[in-house]
Amino acid sequence: MHCSACDRLLTEFEATRKKAYTMEYLDLCKVCFEDVKGLFPVIERRDLITESDLDLEGDDDGLECTDTEAVIDYIDNYKDNYDS
Repeated sequence: MHCSACDRLLTEFEATRKKAYTMEYLDLCKVCFEDVKGLFPVIERRDLITESDLDLEGDDDGLECTDTEAVIDYIDNYKDNYDS
């Protein structure tokens, strides 16, 4: 499974993160999730978390979301679906 915003491969932990109200899978990598974190409650499978899921620095592995437009589109689509 890949990130909806940047197409990066998701870890098991990232792939099981859900929106709490709709129970839909979020499908965002840790880098893209940082941009929307706090906008809505999520359900996470903490038993699947690994050390790489906790590393938010991103310097060592080159993870950086350069497609901020995709993240903004994702947020806008979420708002449209949630408001209806």
